[in-house]
Amino acid sequence: MDTFSDYLWVELFTLGFGLFAWIGSFSALKKARLIEDTPTSKIRSAPQGYVEIIGLCEVHPENGPLHAKLTGNPCVWYRYKIERYESSGKNSRWRTLESQSSKTPIVLNDQTGRCFVHPDGADVSPRHTRTWHGNSRYPSSPKNTSSLFGRRYRYTESVIEPGQMLYALGHFETLHPPSMESQARSNTNALITAWKRDYDQLIERFDTNTDGEIDLQEWEAVREAAHRQALQDASDNYDNTPVNVMSYSPVKRQPFLISTREPKALSRRYRWQFIGLGVAAIGCTLTFLFLLPGAWQAWQWL
Repeated sequence: MDTFSDYLWVELFTLGFGLFAWIGSFSALKKARLIEDTPTSKIRSAPQGYVEIIGLCEVHPENGPLHAKLTGNPCVWYRYKIERYESSGKNSRWRTLESQSSKTPIVLNDQTGRCFVHPDGADVSPRHTRTWHGNSRYPSSPKNTSSLFGRRYRYTESVIEPGQMLYALGHFETLHPPSMESQARSNTNALITAWKRDYDQLIERFDTNTDGEIDLQEWEAVREAAHRQALQDASDNYDNTPVNVMSYSPVKRQPFLISTREPKALSRRYRWQFIGLGVAAIGCTLTFLFLLPGAWQAWQWL
């Protein structure tokens, strides 16, 4: 019974890991081919849809620079992981306590325009990654700690800094702002609601028959006045500049890639992943086939 159980666990492990390796291998190859086959587009003339763009990272014009979670260094994107070393008898491992990445759009400028790249759902591969150790959940310093008692926690942080080259492959879309009339219509009700908070002032302005109430005709005058002011406000602050955004493609077979590596280096990285995972997949497949007769024989002995 124990022999069959051992065979079963080994077979299940090799089968599961083998499937994972096969899927990962072909996924890496597809990414490499997409990088090699997709032409680079300029933001100003990029078609709507799945495109590749390359430019420099800029600080967000409204939010300013981000600050990395662990080191506090200024950046445009970060990802971090906090792990704790746990030991129980003969078993020891690093357990992840906290892991997160920033969601703020990365501003990419290629000299023909700007694009707001939303990193949520992307396969992000930054060049700068740092790992160090400490003795508290959150690090007090990004320097490595050599003390035996100072290596209980492990910190890993990846960042993309302003001014770095950025490669992005994903779903590109140009969004046009609504017209002044549309903005005015949407803001009219909000303006009327604000006026209602000071009802005495509203009566003073629009109660033309001085009966202390706003009747239907007077409410029409309120709406017209609110619309005129909303239209004037929209005209004073109107910006018809289109906004370019890149995000996760709705088509599942189109991966969303962000990297600070050159396209050739990124393609080469995915091809090495394809080779490594392919070798692992072949090894798991051969192991599964090699152990299959033994598992079958052990099952027959039950």
